[in-house]
Amino acid sequence: MIDEIKITSLSGRGSLFLKKGEYWSYWLGSVDWGQVQGQHNTYAFFNQVGESIVSTTIGPRPLSITGWVMDSGTGNLQSRCDFLNAFISPVEDYTLEYKGKKINFRPDISVAYSPEYIKNNEKVRRFLIQATCPYPLFTDLSDTAVPFDQKKKLFRFPNNFGQVRSVVFASIGKAYSVTVDNRGGFAAGIVIRIRFSGEVKNPRVKNLTTGKFIGMNRTFQRGEQLELSTVPRNKHMKLWGADGAEENVIKYRDFRSSFGTQLIPGSNRLALDCDDLDQRGNMDVTIYYTPLYLEVE
Repeated sequence: MIDEIKITSLSGRGSLFLKKGEYWSYWLGSVDWGQVQGQHNTYAFFNQVGESIVSTTIGPRPLSITGWVMDSGTGNLQSRCDFLNAFISPVEDYTLEYKGKKINFRPDISVAYSPEYIKNNEKVRRFLIQATCPYPLFTDLSDTAVPFDQKKKLFRFPNNFGQVRSVVFASIGKAYSVTVDNRGGFAAGIVIRIRFSGEVKNPRVKNLTTGKFIGMNRTFQRGEQLELSTVPRNKHMKLWGADGAEENVIKYRDFRSSFGTQLIPGSNRLALDCDDLDQRGNMDVTIYYTPLYLEVE
């Protein structure tokens, strides 16, 4: 049962909290995520029995939210309806949050109220928000960060704390490969942020699990910061110089590399590479990604 959601306007109109069992302000009724429809592209040979599926695309998701506007006894029912009417607009986008996940949507219609007096009177008004989620998958509220720097334990209990020399508990060292666990059910794009502490020629990040990589044909210098994104609808290559100036560096992309370098569901082994392997120590790299979920209940 969905008992609490948060709707946030992406155009700066604020947020709206809806919760079951709260007889004040706005009370949550039911939420229907709808069903995601898979569209299969098929083919069949001559005299073939049945068809073969060559690819599948996923369409948008319908969304329906019902709730109640409540009068707290101070006669503010109309003002709360006025806020809701202005807040929900078919020409603006919103984010819905539920149990640590979120999904974006756009309303199909303005707020609809029940025509029945028992559901629309001086004390309560039942409303409907009907919308479409163009990207039908849920994501985490924030990205997961995976740094390549590695912490190593250097001892285990029991230990001789009475010894003269100091005891080192752990150290932080450079790691040139890291395992990333994609908890979602779909391949997820990644954002790679690299800070250069020295010269690096033609850096690359490889997904050893899939065999794909993304890289640059350019020499980078100390103080520069590079961001590579393979996230669908937000693919880019940006560079910030030591002076903070931003530059689009997609023209330096290694033509052999792929914007399809993503994390498949499950375990992925990523590795750093460049023309001179000794220069890998001049890169401070962090991978950002967000898992994708088809359902959240």
